[in-house]
Amino acid sequence: MKKKSIIIKEVSHREIKVLSETFGIPIGALVENMIRYFKRTGINPKDALNENPSAMIKVLDKRIVSFLRVQERDILKPVRDEVYMNGKNQVLKLEELTNSLREVLGKMNSADEKRTLLVKSELLKQKNCLIEIASYLDNKDRSGLNQRIKEIFS
Repeated sequence: MKKKSIIIKEVSHREIKVLSETFGIPIGALVENMIRYFKRTGINPKDALNENPSAMIKVLDKRIVSFLRVQERDILKPVRDEVYMNGKNQVLKLEELTNSLREVLGKMNSADEKRTLLVKSELLKQKNCLIEIASYLDNKDRSGLNQRIKEIFS
C-alpha cells in the first residue's frame, strides 16, 4: 500500500488526532473508516450539521408516530367502525330471520294441528259409519262384528 498525503488545516489535524486517540486507531485507518461510512450512509459531510444522531432519531421517530396516527385515523378506525357496523347488521338480520322462521314454524304447527283434528274427525266418522253398518248387518251382534270393529278403532 502506497502512502498518500493530504493537506488539511492545523485545527483539523488536531481534531483528527484526538478522534484517532479516542477510538484507538491510527489516523490513516480512521480516515479510511470515515470514507467507508460516508459512502455507505450517503451522508454528505459538507452538508452535515452539528446534530446529534439521537436527536435526528427522535425527529424521525416523531415523524413515524405521526404517520402511524394518520394511518390509524384515516384507515384503521374507519375500517374498525365498518366491521363493527357489519357485525351489528348481521346480528340484526339473524334476529329478523330467526323471528321469521319462528313465525313460519308457528303457522305450520297450527296448520298441522288443524289437519290432525280433521283427520281424527274423519276417522271418528268412519268408525261410527262402520259400526252403524255392522249393527245393520248383525242387529243382535251374534257374530261379534260390532265388538271387533270397536276393538280395531280403540
